[in-house]
Amino acid sequence: MSMMFRIAGALMAAGLALPAHAETWRLSSMMTPDSFEGQTYQKFADLVDEYSNGDLTIKIYPNEQIGSMDSVVEQLSAGVIQLAPSAVGFMSRWEPGIKFAASPFLFDDYDHWARFIDGDLFQGWLNEVKDEAGISVLGDIPAMPRGSFRTLLTTKPVKTADDFKGLKVRQYQSDLMIDAWTYLGAEVRVLPWGEVYDGINRGIVDAVTAPAESIESMRFYEVAPNIIRTDEYPQAVAFMMSEKAWEKLPEADQQALLRAHKEAAAFGRDLLAKQSATLKADLEAHDGVNVNFEFDTAPLVAKMKDFYAEYDKEGKLPEGLLDAVDAARDK
Repeated sequence: MSMMFRIAGALMAAGLALPAHAETWRLSSMMTPDSFEGQTYQKFADLVDEYSNGDLTIKIYPNEQIGSMDSVVEQLSAGVIQLAPSAVGFMSRWEPGIKFAASPFLFDDYDHWARFIDGDLFQGWLNEVKDEAGISVLGDIPAMPRGSFRTLLTTKPVKTADDFKGLKVRQYQSDLMIDAWTYLGAEVRVLPWGEVYDGINRGIVDAVTAPAESIESMRFYEVAPNIIRTDEYPQAVAFMMSEKAWEKLPEADQQALLRAHKEAAAFGRDLLAKQSATLKADLEAHDGVNVNFEFDTAPLVAKMKDFYAEYDKEGKLPEGLLDAVDAARDK
């Protein structure tokens, strides 16, 4: 039995019956429906229904109901599901260069990062994934930021960069992230996103990096009440998509998807701006929560320059990466 049919059977056994027609697309999400991402995905689904005149329906499965992202991207490649909005780094299994979009403390700001993502080097990597795995990206990646900035939540106070030493930090499976945070002195442990809360609660990890706006929806502050702003790297939501499913759609439905993505991204940015305006006060309203959005990251940035120099010397950086990063700067 092929991998695709085994996955399809598992979906049906879980009550996720295959659609009766090809115009129903499954969207797998890591996030809760009430998070700003969850609300944005629902807006996207509503707009697709409207702009396709009901010809195309988006069925959303939140909270990793269909599986972890590592499993979900395989299902995308097999054509079992059609959409999986998340970090673009999950495509790096087919093109390793993509993981460097989440390089800690490498980019100056969001605009610098966006120009790098839209540049020839990164777009060439995305084309490699499309050719090899049949996964493409719907719309413009930087159009939908994934949080206003990155944070670190810990069970014990972190006052300086030296406090990173020995910290048990949750990360996803990425050699770059594991190496980078190990270089900063942390003890890295890999956990699926949906298991982070329990992992902190049980002492498996005592820290997690997260977009600022996911703190409330995931309730991480309940188990890791010390929160600092790290600006670790810019991040956006990539609408990873089955290229085969896309190619089967009539042009009108393709245009409906693109229009819905563009408008849902704008909707998400508005939600993000509103949440960001009150984020610090909202977090501090919870008993026992300590927030430091003025944390000094300069020692981390300085240390990571040495990390990337060593990585480059060891041949671990993709050819042309540092040149592309430099070229993307607004000079």
